[in-house]
Amino acid sequence: MLRFDNISKTFNVNTDAEFNLYNQLNLEVNDGEFVTIIGSNGSGKSTLFNLLCGQIAPDIGNIYFEDGSLAKKKTHERFKEISRVYQDPVSGTSPSLTILENLSLAFDKGKLMNFKKGVRFDQVEHFKELLSELDLGLEDKLHAKVGQLSGGQRQALSLLMALMNEPKVLLLDEHTAALDPKSSEIIMKLTKKMVESRRITTMMVTHNLQHALDYGTRIIMFHDGKIIFDAKGTDKKQLTRDDLISLFMEHNDFFVETV
Repeated sequence: MLRFDNISKTFNVNTDAEFNLYNQLNLEVNDGEFVTIIGSNGSGKSTLFNLLCGQIAPDIGNIYFEDGSLAKKKTHERFKEISRVYQDPVSGTSPSLTILENLSLAFDKGKLMNFKKGVRFDQVEHFKELLSELDLGLEDKLHAKVGQLSGGQRQALSLLMALMNEPKVLLLDEHTAALDPKSSEIIMKLTKKMVESRRITTMMVTHNLQHALDYGTRIIMFHDGKIIFDAKGTDKKQLTRDDLISLFMEHNDFFVETV
């Protein structure tokens, strides 16, 4: 289980831009849950991920994972069990390197590095097998530079790399927002397939309300650093886009959905 316990966080303390985002925020995510997270910009969605990954620290409160505190764990230690896919594929891959080189780096994540094993030619067949799961023909392009791939192909590769070492938690930070509608749908279907086959605990931030409805086992909405809506199971399945839009309109004067 993943638990955010009484988290408080204020930014730009003692300045004119001081901003209190969280005030005793509590959230529990059960093993194997796929939680979709919606909310307006600045409502606290991505900050939740930054706290979990150790990129920022709470002022008050603690985060627990599998009954242990993450407070003393460094960022690199957390990333052994937590993987994150960002909106920009460049954040999860190296465009100047080949697919083989990128996969080699992901394969050796968290392991002792050896320059002689920088490119894992001994894992080529394994990499091809993994790439074939994407059904994008990338298994035949191992020596292509990642920067030459389409946005959808790069994000599919980012997703694969994030899951290569079987993390216990997957964070999807608006990972389809930069893609065209067709590529976005391909990545979402691929995400569902890979998450369900691995039964991995997943949290996905999205501005696409249809994706929030169609995917995942639970949906939560943030507003001003608070969770104002939380539904799972039958309650989630009965939701419509109009229901979510009404929630947004109730709490926001201006609302634009990313499609």
